[in-house]
Amino acid sequence: MRLLWHTVLVLLVSVALQEAAHSANSVMKKNDVRVLIDVSGSMKQNDPHKLRAPALRLLVGLLPDGSKSGVWTFAQYVNMQVKYGRVDKHWKKMARTESEKIHSRGLYTNIEEALIRASFGWIKPDPEIRRNLILLTDGMVDISRDAKKNAASREHILKNIIPRLKKAGAKIHAIALSEGADKALLKQISAQTGGRYIEVDSAGSLERAFLKLFEQTAPADSLPIKDNRFKVDTSVQDMTVLVFRKDAGPVVLMSPQGDAFDYQQHPNNFSWHQEQSYELVTIKKPAAGEWRLKGSVDPDNRVMIVTNLKLNTNELTPSILAGDELQIEAELLDEGKRIRRQSFLNLVEFDVVVNGEHHYPMQDTGKGADNKRRDGRYSADLSGRLAGGEQSLIIRAKGPTFEREFRYAVDNFLSIIDIKLSEDEAAEHFYLSIIPHMEILDPESLQVQLELEGEGPLAIQAEPGGVWVSEISKSKEGEFLIIRVHGKRHTGAALETEIKKKLVLNTVKSGHQDTQASSEYEREDNETEHAEAESHTDEATEEEGEEETNWILIGWVTMVINLIIGIIGVLGFQFWKKKKAAQDEEDDKDVAL
Repeated sequence: MRLLWHTVLVLLVSVALQEAAHSANSVMKKNDVRVLIDVSGSMKQNDPHKLRAPALRLLVGLLPDGSKSGVWTFAQYVNMQVKYGRVDKHWKKMARTESEKIHSRGLYTNIEEALIRASFGWIKPDPEIRRNLILLTDGMVDISRDAKKNAASREHILKNIIPRLKKAGAKIHAIALSEGADKALLKQISAQTGGRYIEVDSAGSLERAFLKLFEQTAPADSLPIKDNRFKVDTSVQDMTVLVFRKDAGPVVLMSPQGDAFDYQQHPNNFSWHQEQSYELVTIKKPAAGEWRLKGSVDPDNRVMIVTNLKLNTNELTPSILAGDELQIEAELLDEGKRIRRQSFLNLVEFDVVVNGEHHYPMQDTGKGADNKRRDGRYSADLSGRLAGGEQSLIIRAKGPTFEREFRYAVDNFLSIIDIKLSEDEAAEHFYLSIIPHMEILDPESLQVQLELEGEGPLAIQAEPGGVWVSEISKSKEGEFLIIRVHGKRHTGAALETEIKKKLVLNTVKSGHQDTQASSEYEREDNETEHAEAESHTDEATEEEGEEETNWILIGWVTMVINLIIGIIGVLGFQFWKKKKAAQDEEDDKDVAL
């Protein structure tokens, strides 16, 4: 009996510790954000107006006090531009001053040394620290005129530096500023460490890229903005308002009492920073009530807050493959402890909004995605519900007197590869390109087999940059290719894909003229998963013709189906009412207890 009680006690303590660790997972962690900025000579073309500086100042202004941060610039050599240290008003002032010294005069692009210098102290993981490194570059690994030395440096990054940083729990987030950037390398180092990769078309997009990475590296509670209005509750201690400017007009904040504040006139508890394209306002102890914003309406405007009433969520991976499990979890914390009072939570709605359109309620019922009923942790399962491409997720908690939001951006890939088909100038050959999504797939594990249906295998070979290419005679036009791809994810899980592709160039209309463009494959969802290794099978076929449709038959079938659905709906509604009444009675008993 004593052994039995001892076992029960150990289990209870273990569960309690797991609950406490789970609840404090993201909130109790301290932020360590380090920034690497390329200052090589090519930036004269890619960032002629030195927009790296205001983008950096945006990140600096958003970093919460108490974080650790530092900024390094690199070209041939690596310099600590902003001394690594604790973020406070003095550090931010120094960082803004030093940001003005960002230049474009350097030789070479020594990414290897930059990663080594900026990651000092990251030897082993620390569960209390959230480690993130942001790398901005427009070039490739370039340390010498000797191509072999450059290749060796690149190899050392992938084989030695990145595995060490991954082991230390650091995430690398990369921004590629030009077509000349080594995108394959940047995608790999981001994916291997669980970081995010962003491509920007011009330096003018850097500020918004830094905003996205801030939300990835130092997540903060925010308030929703509707029609340039937002409500501040009494638990908000500080708030930071970010407003992007689309014109030269001033930004004005209207307090709940009707007072108007701007860059020129504001109280001492305001810290107002103005740039050409945005304004950043931090307010200590803001008045509770509805604030109004006079300025540009922009989806990237933000109101970020410091509060004891926090929304805590699980961290999401920035890149997923269609079909991956995607569980969203959230809880409200008061002074760092999860709120469990049902009398309070019954008045709070939790949901997830995808791309500002699709709403998914979060439940605490112990069913579906939720593990335990009425424990104060709400869940939603978004597996298979996201469209392809970058998806914006807003996790929300809304009560009678407060609202909280958390934002994530997730890239959802519909396949592990892209397929492009083009032809040579003489129209004698097709060129088939297999482009792996390195955010998902480890390129070194990739194996590609190509077969002409009914005829046998075709030659295909890997090119620099990870692309696989095959040259196919134009006489094969209209026939079908079987493309088989095998590889591994960065997690080590196996992947395989089989695609059936017709050898036909699509015609894409662009502007006022038709152009023959490389066509991305069309595919049907035909994916299978295996227990130990993941296996995704995509098939793309093209219809050869259309059959005549019997609309009368379809009409009768539709009417019968609707009648059946109606009967099922009525019966289901009656069953639901009885079940809900019983559930409500049970909930009332729980609350009373």
